Order: sequence, then C-alpha cells, then structure tokens
Amino acid sequence: MSRRLPHLVIFLVAGGLYLAGLLAPLERALIDIRFRLLEREATGNLVIVQIDARSLRELGVWPWPREYHARLIEQLFAAGALEVALDVDLSATSNRQADRAFARVLARHDGRVILPVFRQRAAPGTRSEELLDTMPLTALREHVQIGGVNMIVESDGLVRRALNTITIEGTRYASMFTLLAGPAYLDLDAFQIDYGIDPWTLPRLSYVDLLRGSVASGQLAGKRVIVGSGAAELGDQLAVPIYRSLTGPVLQALAYESLVQGRAIRSSGAPLVLLVAAILALLLGSGGGRLSWRQGALITGASVFGMEAIALAVQAVAPISLDTTPWLIIVVLGFAQSVIRAVSVQDLRLFRQGLTMAYRRALMDRVIENSFDGIAITDDQGNIEILNKTAADMLGYRVQDVVGRPLEAVLPVAAEFIREIATEPVTPSDGAPADHSGPHECTVERPDGKQIEMEFVVSRFLSRRGRGPKRRQTVERQVYTFTFRDITERARGREAERAAAEQALSANRAKSEFLANMSHELRTPLNAILGFSDMMRSEVYGPLAPPQYVPYIDDIHSSGQHLLEIINDILDVSRVELGRVQFHEEAVDLKALADAARRILAGWPATAKRTFEARIMPDMPRLLGDARLIKQILVNLLSNAVKYSGPGDRVTFRVFVDRHGYPTIEVEDSGIGIETSAIPLLTQPFYQVDRTLARTHEGTGLGLCLVSAYADLHGATLKIESELSVGTKVTVCFPLSRVVAERDTSKSVARQALSG
Repeated sequence: MSRRLPHLVIFLVAGGLYLAGLLAPLERALIDIRFRLLEREATGNLVIVQIDARSLRELGVWPWPREYHARLIEQLFAAGALEVALDVDLSATSNRQADRAFARVLARHDGRVILPVFRQRAAPGTRSEELLDTMPLTALREHVQIGGVNMIVESDGLVRRALNTITIEGTRYASMFTLLAGPAYLDLDAFQIDYGIDPWTLPRLSYVDLLRGSVASGQLAGKRVIVGSGAAELGDQLAVPIYRSLTGPVLQALAYESLVQGRAIRSSGAPLVLLVAAILALLLGSGGGRLSWRQGALITGASVFGMEAIALAVQAVAPISLDTTPWLIIVVLGFAQSVIRAVSVQDLRLFRQGLTMAYRRALMDRVIENSFDGIAITDDQGNIEILNKTAADMLGYRVQDVVGRPLEAVLPVAAEFIREIATEPVTPSDGAPADHSGPHECTVERPDGKQIEMEFVVSRFLSRRGRGPKRRQTVERQVYTFTFRDITERARGREAERAAAEQALSANRAKSEFLANMSHELRTPLNAILGFSDMMRSEVYGPLAPPQYVPYIDDIHSSGQHLLEIINDILDVSRVELGRVQFHEEAVDLKALADAARRILAGWPATAKRTFEARIMPDMPRLLGDARLIKQILVNLLSNAVKYSGPGDRVTFRVFVDRHGYPTIEVEDSGIGIETSAIPLLTQPFYQVDRTLARTHEGTGLGLCLVSAYADLHGATLKIESELSVGTKVTVCFPLSRVVAERDTSKSVARQALSG
C-alpha cells in the first residue's frame, strides 16, 4: 500500500488539474501537433468568393452598392451554383430602390441564399460587455435563410470550436456553415474544427472576376458558394491555431468541410480519461518500483510516445480527440517518483553500506591482529604495509620497527617468492586473489639466533583505489599477502614419524626375510620326514612290527604334510611382501583349471559331508595370467568354503562370464559366516576371525590374503559378502584386458543360467 500511495496522489493531482481545465493549454498544443501530422485536402464542394484587395481597388470605396451583390448572386446561380451564403453585413439601409431590387433577386432564388446574423460588442476596444445583435434588413429576410457566423473564441484568444446554432432575441438560428452542409447536421452541438484540412486547398475566386463574368461556369456548377471578406483592410480576420489567422469565410468553409468530411472533432470525455488514468496509476504503483531508472526512463518514453501515437491513430480514423495530458502527467510523475524513491533508497543503502564497510574494516583489523597465523601485507615493491602481532612475535621483531621496511629484511626468502610470482600474468579482479604460491617451508633464523621451521603462502592480487576524493578514476596496484605459521614442532613430529615408519618398514622386511629363510630351512627336514614316513607307510623294506606302529606312521605323515602346507603359505606371503613372487604369464584355460580344482575338492573327505555343486561354463575364454596362481586362488577359495561350513551345508562353485563380459570365479557357502565389520580384515596376513586357543577351525589365516595378492597381480577385483550364521560368498572378477579369446555368443542363455 505504501508503494501505491504516491501514485494515488499523482492520479488525484492529474485528475484535479484536468477537471479544473488547467491542462487545457497543453492539450491544445498536443491536438495542434496532431492537426499538423494529419493534413488532408478540402472536398472542393464549397467555393469561396473573396472580396479581396483587387476587388476593392477596382470597384471603388467600401461598402459597395447592393446592386453589386445582386448581380453577383445572379452570376453565381447562372453558373450552376446550388446555394450562396453572403457573409456581408446587410443590416444598414442603402437606398430604397437598390434594396428593393436586391430583395427581388433574393425572391427569385427563394431559399437558396443565406444571409448572416451575428452578435458583436457594441463598443469594440472598450471594457464594455454590452453586445449588439446584427440582422439583415427586414425587407431582405423573407426569401432567404438566416445563418449565424459567430465562432467561439477560447481563453487563449484562438478560434478552435464552431457553434452549430446561435440564439438571438430568443430565436435559434443555424450557423451559416451548417446550412450549407445540409439539414442532417442541424442537431449537432459545438465541435472542434479540424485544422488538419488545408485551407489553401479550398477553391477561391475573386469577387470582381465573377462580377465581370470572367470566370468559367464549370468552376461553380454543382457547388456551394460563400461570399465574404478576403482583404486585410476589411478587418474580418480571426486568430486560429496553426495558421495564425484566417478570414471569416475561410473559417466558415473549414467548419463546413469538418462536417461534410465527418471531421467534426469531439473530446473523448472526462469519464474515459479518468478511467484510463486510474488504470495507469494502478499499474505503475504495482510494478514500477522493480525497474532500474534506465528501464523506467525507457518505458516512460515509450509510453508517452505510444499514448500519443494511439491518440493520433484514433483521430486519424475517427473525429475524436483523446485528452492524453492526464495520462502523460501520471506516467512522467510516476517515473519521477520512482527515481526519487530509488535515489532515497540508494542514499539509505549507501549510508548502511558505509556503516557496514566501517564495521567490516574494524572486524578485519581485529581478525588480522588476533589471527593464529602470522600475516604480512606488502606493496608491489615488497615493503611492509601491515604486519600483525603474531607475525612480529614469530619473527622476533616489534611491529612498529618493521612496518615500512622491506619484508626480505625480516624474512629473507620473501624476495625470492615475490620475484617468482611476479612473473605470472595478473587477472584483474576487484580484490580477488589473482595468484597463489605455496605452501612453502623454510628455516628462518630470528634476531636472537633461534631457528624455527616456517610454512607460508604468498598471494598476489590487484587493489583499486581512487585517485582523489573528488575524482571517479581509479588506479590499480599489486599487493602481496604472506600468511605463515611456526611448524617447528610439526616438523619434528613429522621427522619422528618418518623415522618410525622407516624402522617399522625395516622390521617388517626383516620379519618377511626371516620367515622366508626359516620356511626354506624348515622344508628340508620336513621333506625328509615326509619321505621316510611315506616309505614306512609303504613298507618298502618289509612289514612294520608290531602292526600297532602303522597308525602312528600315518599320523606322522599327515601332520608333516599339514605343516608343509602352512610353511608353503608363509613362504608365499613373505614373497608377496618382499615383491619376489614369480609371475609366469601365459594363455590359461580357466575351465580346465576350474575342473582340476573341482576334482581336488571332490577328493577331500570333508566334501562328502556337504552338498557340493559346481557350475562351470563350458565355453570360458582363455586368460592371460599365471596358471599356478589362478589355481591357487581356486583351491584357497574352495578350501575356505569347506573349512568354514559344516556337515549338511551347501558349497556352490561357479565359473562364468558376467553380463559385462568379465570372467568371474564365485564360491558361495552356507556356513558360519562372519560379521560385516570383520570383512575388511580378512585379507590381512594371519588374521583369524576366531582368535581364541579353543577355536574349532584350523588354519593360519593366509588363504584369503594370498587370494587377494594373486588377484591384484592379475588386475582382478576381490569382493567378499558375508552374514553371520547365513554364509559367505567370495567373487573374483578378471578384467577384459586379460581375455585372449572371444567366447561363443550363442551360449549366452547357458551363461545366464550358470551365473544365476
């Protein structure tokens, strides 16, 4: 409501001015412009016979004898004129004989001659308001029409409107131009004369030429004629718009043309004008505040031009003059009010912005001063402009002692980095960093001889400032910002961490080498134990006696075989950690390896107590890899599935190509499963889910560790899914880069069945 209130006031002001008639001068000026733009020619149906200067000179002193007018009327009707209007004062007696002769001529042309009646001041040139009605002689009125010739003079002294009728002595008389136009126009009220009709296109003839018969009759046939003053010395001149002044007969002719051409112009009326004004005020109050002053000026100019164009178009096609001045005032004042409001808002905004900037400057000063980091700001020459207390304490100086000095005097490495960053091109950006350098680390020696480790970052940006308080030009300069902190303790901790990491790595390497060496040393006596126990089991040199020793020999052989497998696993893990795994790459038949692993698993006694199902796709592609390592992956996965499932559980072994074309190994069991949180630890060496000494499942925890390592060597992915008391599924997926033979696409249905 507060935004619309000014526009409501503007509407009331514009409407009040309009209704009070105070906008009339502007409205007249606008309609005059439209008259100039809408010029048109006269119809030529009305001919003006002028009592011009030549006629006065040749016919003698004015007023002329009535016989001149009688002869002229005879000549006009003889030439074919339809009606004749005589705009000449015939109120005074000439001589009886001449008046009677003139009356006889008028009677002969009964009703086709129009004589004037008019009202004038009794004492022109004085302040007297007394009016005098002037009528033709009574003897001349009987056989003629009486037409008024008065026009309405506006407040600006110009004749703009014409009266269709005039009342004199209680009698209503039609205007002369109305009688000439015809009875159809008798009921019209006053109207504006269309000054767009060019008066110079009205046919004109000289009185003396007609009187002497020197005018061709064809010029008057079927025409109406108005006879009147055309000479300046007769004083029948009226002030008009556009043309300054016109004679009475010409003005009568323009009024006639306005009627017969349908150009009797009328105003649009106050109700329509005020309604449109109210709509404009409402629209401006609703949306004007959202526009910038440039947009507002453009829309205001377009609106003014558009309204006047509409008024011009309406006046061109219809005898209606739109009063647009209230609309123009509302649009212009509405724009002015919006500009004033915007300026006021902008002033308030600038004031608030000034307070905000002052607060921000104070806040930034506090932030810089109390920053945990040291901050130094220099000009493009490297001279210190700002140095906070943290930086001064860190470098071992007082702030007041170093401001204005080159930064390299207190931080020698600064000059090097300024030169380095100064070679980079600057991207103009209002205060935004253009370049960064760092973080850099260096050792700085303080004035007291203490050395500290420091980390710092250098930033360069462009700063704009005005050339003067009253000048809008700005100048750009480069500013460097150094942000640094003391990292002495962090550097010491990092060095300690590095040393500890190297020590741990060395210890781990030593452990792996020890395990590898020990595993190798243990295999030699184990081979002997296995060999001799096997000979004893086979009774190579005769039967064992007593026979009770036979079960013990079997236990010795199986225990040695188990220990050898553990040592082999430890040796393989040590080789992986030391990077000594021998990788023999060749084209591998994955189906054959899967069949071999399936046969090994089928031969294990524990497998007979479980439901084992193998789904191996018959047309598996050949892989580029190490057959021994891939077989070890298969055996380890199957061994784990059997080991961590119980009698009656299901073990499913799948080898297939998935829908993306990746060769895939999948082993799934319905055994004990593990918790989800333990899955990421399964591929660590020696990890056991059950770490108690009373665990029921044997093993070293190296099976999945080796599977993960061998899968990595082939670029394959290992995925473990498990749920406690539900089971475990392990998937190894080889990349397409390992495929060396195209699979048979006609087997897609079989693959989908196997992969399901």
